[in-house]
Amino acid sequence: MMLRHNRLRACLMASLTIIVAALLSSLPTVSASQECLQIREEYDLRSLARNDNVFLIVHDDETAHVQKNICNKLRLHDISGKKIGPNGSATVFAHLEVTTATTRNFASTLNVGQFPSFLFISAGIDDTSKYSDHTTIYKQDSDVLDTAAFSDFARKHVGFSPLGNDVFTIIFFDAVASRFVSYGNASGLNRLKQKGLALLVKFATLVGYKEPFKSIGKLYNRAFAMSLEYGIEYSSRHVGRMEHNLQSGNLTPAEYHELQQKIAILKSFSQPKTLTAEDDKKIYTHVALHIGLIVAALILILLPADRNSEEDEEPFDTPVIAKVIDDK
Repeated sequence: MMLRHNRLRACLMASLTIIVAALLSSLPTVSASQECLQIREEYDLRSLARNDNVFLIVHDDETAHVQKNICNKLRLHDISGKKIGPNGSATVFAHLEVTTATTRNFASTLNVGQFPSFLFISAGIDDTSKYSDHTTIYKQDSDVLDTAAFSDFARKHVGFSPLGNDVFTIIFFDAVASRFVSYGNASGLNRLKQKGLALLVKFATLVGYKEPFKSIGKLYNRAFAMSLEYGIEYSSRHVGRMEHNLQSGNLTPAEYHELQQKIAILKSFSQPKTLTAEDDKKIYTHVALHIGLIVAALILILLPADRNSEEDEEPFDTPVIAKVIDDK
């Protein structure tokens, strides 16, 4: 009996571990997926620029933080439809770290004289092409990066600026919001489904603790709660009001960005996307994983703790009564 009890606890612990691992591996991500490729030699750059434009950051050890900041933001930036250059080719983001004589000579070939430097290299380079015929360098007048001028340079060549405040959405939560809205101002079973979807997002935000996921998750939770309380028209009404406030011109940069972020999330409800079978599959998978996690945790909590039984007693736990031997 005790052996069966221990096996059950072990199976539950293994199940919990598997479910948590599955939830962490499928944790909803902030919309984006743009990597900063590292250029190690001239061949790398020519290979990239053969068919694609290249937005290149050239830096040394002292300015590596600028490159990391930009590349980290690129990984989180919603760049869908924004990385096509004026020549119609896609744009690849890359960086060259100048730490050796070889990389310094390569930087000189690119006409880079200070760090960090930013170059837009148009597609179409082959083994005989001159970089000067394909390269536009961002010119800065001082060692301090003029973020406004740099942003203008990036927008002209890439379509957006990797600096400044970013507006994020979470792709999976957008899908959940679209399914939520599809039930309308529901009652009965569909109302329960809406509450379940809102609860799913709340549980998912408990698993994710990193920024910007954590703070953005709170905005999604509020949007779901308000939609349940005031109806699905809540988002449309507030999007219109917030967009009007954006045009007022009386906002600080921080307030302006905050409104932009809220509008982006509310539009997941007011302008729901058309869901695919894959979207629904992901939602159902997350529902099953969260239910499994809750059930396994409850059983583990309610399962009686280990108790010693006579079968489990060690031989030395039982006192041995010595017999008196008559010496005759």
